[in-house]
Formats: sequence, structure tokens, C-alpha cells
Amino acid sequence: MTDKELNAYCEAWVNWCYTRRFYLQPGAQNILARMLPSKTGAPPNARNDPDMQFFNMAIHAMADMPKHANGFACFKITYIEQPDSIKRAAANLEIDRSTFYRRANAFAKKAYSMRGSLKAAHHAMAECDLVDAD
Repeated sequence: MTDKELNAYCEAWVNWCYTRRFYLQPGAQNILARMLPSKTGAPPNARNDPDMQFFNMAIHAMADMPKHANGFACFKITYIEQPDSIKRAAANLEIDRSTFYRRANAFAKKAYSMRGSLKAAHHAMAECDLVDAD
């Protein structure tokens, strides 16, 4: 996967995360709020990619690991926070812009690689469950 394709994949992940909130039941409203017309439009129609859940698990698993803290910080700023100036964000981390991009990209590559491992482990566990059920 090229860096450009990986960037597009991470952008799709951001969109996927945004659309997950539509799977949750909205919170209870009082009777007056239920009588008023809804102010929200139709929910976005994003692609429901089954691989995204594994990429999401990989990102969250790696975010909890101290050895990936620097990479996750850059990844989080790039894709989640999306600041108006990457140069300023890099300066806040006391690194230059090229180092910032390298760290974010390296973190994304590792998460993408881990996604494949998690997916394979999930399918192996599913097969074991099928064998045990027989």
C-alpha cells in the first residue's frame, strides 16, 4: 500500500468512526422534545467496511502502548484533531514537520499491519468456535 493509499484509508477510518454513532440508540428525550420535529438531517451513508473494525482495534491497542506514544500523538493530531497548521502542531511537539509526518505515517503503517494480524486471529478463533460447536 502506498503512502497516498494509506492516507486515504486513514481518512476513510475517520469517516467510519464518525458514522458509528448512528448505530447507537439516541438518548431518552422528554415528552416535549419528542413532539418537536427533529433538527438533524438524514444520517450519512458511509461504506460499512468490515476491515475498519480491525484497523480501529489496532489503533486503540497501539495507542495504549508506551512505545507508540510519539507516533500516536502525531497520528491523532493529523487525522482526529486535524489542526489548521501542522507546522505549529509539530512545533508544539518540539519536532520538525517532516519528523511529524514520518511518525504519523509509521504509526498508520503499523496499525494497518496489525489490522491484518487481528483479522486473521479473529477468523482463526471463529473457526475454532465452529469446530467446538460440532
